[in-house]
Amino acid sequence: MGTKTAMAIAEIKQEVRLTEWAEQIQSQMQSGLSVRSWCAQNGINPKTYYYRLRRVREECVEAAPAVVPLNVPKQSGSIHIVKNDLQISLPADISSDTLVSLVHELC
Repeated sequence: MGTKTAMAIAEIKQEVRLTEWAEQIQSQMQSGLSVRSWCAQNGINPKTYYYRLRRVREECVEAAPAVVPLNVPKQSGSIHIVKNDLQISLPADISSDTLVSLVHELC
């Protein structure tokens, strides 16, 4: 067996293990039992359970994208400021410096 084949088999074994561990963790969470009770019922040492939980979490973090793209719609309309009997409406695209100065003067 070649090195590439051995590495591929090892990767598949690890993926299968992680999938099984994730199913065990999900089973424990859905059971309503404490980790200790669930482990006793399923013949798993709690230290082993927590090791598996940590490994599954690490795998999830590694698989998650580093940057999540966001589409923020451009706001239209206006900003309304009310203080006592004073009401001010400003355009939504007002500069932040102008808005901060105005709020500072009002307060």
